[in-house]
Amino acid sequence: MVTYQLKSRSMSHGEYMRSVLGRSNASHYPGFSSNPLDAFRDLRLDLEEYGADFLEGTDEGLLLRIEDALSRLGDQLGLPE
Repeated sequence: MVTYQLKSRSMSHGEYMRSVLGRSNASHYPGFSSNPLDAFRDLRLDLEEYGADFLEGTDEGLLLRIEDALSRLGDQLGLPE
């Protein structure tokens, strides 16, 4: 399980990828290989391709990404704002 946290806010890797890609289940990680190392390779690919907010961005940018990810989760669950 991969979680990104900044201050008191956090999101899972799946929530992060859904926010970046605009849809669920489009990322490489977690994958379905029987080789445990492939999960790390898949995570690295996701971060290289889509992880700029986390790897190179500002705290403010990552907080905005977290808020977007959490709002998308709420939308997916049909929760009121």
